[in-house]
Amino acid sequence: MSQLIPLLTAFGLGSIVTALVQAWLSRRSQEDERRFKEKQAAYVGLLEAYHRAAVEGSDEAAKAFAYWQMRCELVAPEPVRDAIRRIVETNSDRAGRDAAHEDLKTSMRADLRITK
Repeated sequence: MSQLIPLLTAFGLGSIVTALVQAWLSRRSQEDERRFKEKQAAYVGLLEAYHRAAVEGSDEAAKAFAYWQMRCELVAPEPVRDAIRRIVETNSDRAGRDAAHEDLKTSMRADLRITK
């Protein structure tokens, strides 16, 4: 404790507080960037697998879509997960599928903070 007072006077309390705030903001920024990259990778993977499943219709393509759907379950908020679920459920309902597509795009944009 006796060493703390000279340290505070040598560096100044304001400098120490500034350094702590900057470290906290830097860490928060890094965490936000990591979350964005995780979501972006999951969404791009899902959309690519969805396209492949629609074009190929193979069992392998369906499994790839299921894998990316699971990855999205881990990182996506409820509106994105709900839209993905509705895409899967509306395979034979064209109007429902179109609505699910629009909801998926809208919810992904909102989650990634991308404007139209």
